[in-house]
Amino acid sequence: MSEPKFSVSQITTFNDSFEADLANYAEAGATGIGLFEPKLGDGDDVDNLARFNESGLNATTCIPSTLSIWPVPFPGPDDPHERTAGLCAGIERLAAFEPEVILCLTGYPGEDVDAGQAYEITVSGLRKAAQVAAAHGLTLGVEPLHRKLYETWSTVSDIPGTIALIDDIGEENVRLLYDVYHLWDTENIIEETVRHGKRISTSVHVCDWRADTRSSFDRVLPGDGIMDLPALLGALEAGGVVDWFDLEIFSDDGTFEDDFDDSLWRQDAVEVIRRGKAGFEKAWAERKAPA
Repeated sequence: MSEPKFSVSQITTFNDSFEADLANYAEAGATGIGLFEPKLGDGDDVDNLARFNESGLNATTCIPSTLSIWPVPFPGPDDPHERTAGLCAGIERLAAFEPEVILCLTGYPGEDVDAGQAYEITVSGLRKAAQVAAAHGLTLGVEPLHRKLYETWSTVSDIPGTIALIDDIGEENVRLLYDVYHLWDTENIIEETVRHGKRISTSVHVCDWRADTRSSFDRVLPGDGIMDLPALLGALEAGGVVDWFDLEIFSDDGTFEDDFDDSLWRQDAVEVIRRGKAGFEKAWAERKAPA
């Protein structure tokens, strides 16, 4: 792998505008931006594309407004077919920015839906989304979510389960969207990362896990938590596919369930990104080759 490129997901600066994010990310030394479709606003994207192109940033891990087949605890319809249509529309819109990968989730069907039927709908919906992405030459990334903190967001929570789902989807442009936050404490994570390295998308999410995590929106910057990031980065390097490391921080300031006084969303964006970049670069310099 060549030297990694550092990007910032717009989730990291959740309450800032698209224009502010473009300026702040570039100032802080990032060379990519993980677009979050709601920040693009309504209407056409002529001005958004012009600003994006002027920024010199690359689009990396990009997130549609409707990002899953089944519901997640974000606004949106409950019907999986409506959600699939929304996901496909988001892919169409984000395609203009030529992203590395478009993130999607399974969502969670709930306990009242037959598990077999729910799985078939998930596979069908993600297959349709993958075909829309393929028409634009794009990769669709299916992201597994942490089995404890996000159990009502996803039906996949580890690498083997996600790979099995991708195999059932059966489209060549579908990859595993790797997020260290969701996978770091899953079983045999280093071995599974190396084993399936070629099936991971070229842009992945990085952050760290607070020792005493207070909610599902309480991440910390690389190096400020308890993950063995050097080991995870070494395993990703061994896969030889990843180009971009996209800083994604949820840090609730009252926008969701909790109002943390030390929320990173309250702090100066440029400073937060610089600290995140420095923490990632330190972990990368200390990365460990897998045994």
